[in-house]
Amino acid sequence: MLERRDGDDRRDETSRNNERRLGDRRDSHRLPLDVGVREGNAPFEEHQGNIGIGGMFFKRALSMPAGSVVQLRFALPGLEQPMLVKGEVVEITAVGKVEERGTRVRFVDVNIKSELLIAKYLDDHPE
Repeated sequence: MLERRDGDDRRDETSRNNERRLGDRRDSHRLPLDVGVREGNAPFEEHQGNIGIGGMFFKRALSMPAGSVVQLRFALPGLEQPMLVKGEVVEITAVGKVEERGTRVRFVDVNIKSELLIAKYLDDHPE
């Protein structure tokens, strides 16, 4: 019979994800930022979002359904050119606490340079 070591989490991935959904999922703090969002070749729509190391949160529902791949365009202070990052709409929430309602978009295929610039921006601006 196999022994279970302390800290050995053998729950399946779905169980861990469901538990994570119940709590705070942020990998870092978030900072407010104006963001252009578009799906496909549509024009960018401007939104107020909160950026974190793994993605964005918008305090309102975006017009794209969950699973949509979007482009996010935003300028970090101190950079000459706006950043263009690919994201996936992972959740649109219209129920629950007001501060938790909105749209969550996770970054996908972010190059290391962009990821480091986002991380530096977050580090330089603590909550």
